Amino acid sequence: MLTQSQNVALSPLDFTNYQNALLNVLWNELMDGAIEPMQAPVPYLINFAEDCLLCAIVMLKDKYEVPVSADFTIPLEEEEVSSGGEAIGLVYVTAAPAQSAAQEANVGIIISESHRRKGYACEAVELALKWAFEDLKFHRIQAALMDDAQRDRAMRLFVGQGFRHEGTRRRSVLKPERRGVVGVWKDVTYLAMLDTEWALRNMLKHKGPVPTLWDEMFARHAREREEMVKWDEKHNRVRKVSSTETLR
Repeated sequence: MLTQSQNVALSPLDFTNYQNALLNVLWNELMDGAIEPMQAPVPYLINFAEDCLLCAIVMLKDKYEVPVSADFTIPLEEEEVSSGGEAIGLVYVTAAPAQSAAQEANVGIIISESHRRKGYACEAVELALKWAFEDLKFHRIQAALMDDAQRDRAMRLFVGQGFRHEGTRRRSVLKPERRGVVGVWKDVTYLAMLDTEWALRNMLKHKGPVPTLWDEMFARHAREREEMVKWDEKHNRVRKVSSTETLR
């Protein structure tokens, strides 16, 4: 499988292309800050890639290549990336056996520092989501974000793609001792997208600035409050009284 968008292409990582200095740097960053690589049974990139449903190198397409459609949600299959393509990151989709049976998976991405804030991560994630939802027919994809310096940036990326905030599990993952730093328990924030949300993403796409996590939490709180009020009214647990009686 090889898919591409307007600016990037995904090239599956295997024994022919994994020996790359940049990929080693990115893998070490993932081992420090991403749950799935950090918990991999064998701490090597090639072994992690073999266990993933998808582990692909994010390639920056040659600027002299014939341009493709600006709508990068429709990747071009079976088209080769020119030899001038530059590796700029990694994207992966992984699932434990129980998750695969439930048609659920996790997604993660890292882009080299010099290529961040240019929209490449958005394109790469969208290609990976298209593959997971439309080819694998999965019904739910989640991003588990550990509490670290990169969490807020990752949240903006996934919320911008249409993921919904589902909650935070406090001190739920033990970040092991690494490079002389003592192990510590970390909070993990979960964001997810359903297949129905993927199918309707163009209709539901947020207009204007990308919503923040606080926007998501406030909207969710408002919805839950409305549902509780309706439930109370249905079961006659809400009694209207005058303002004077309330004061008494």
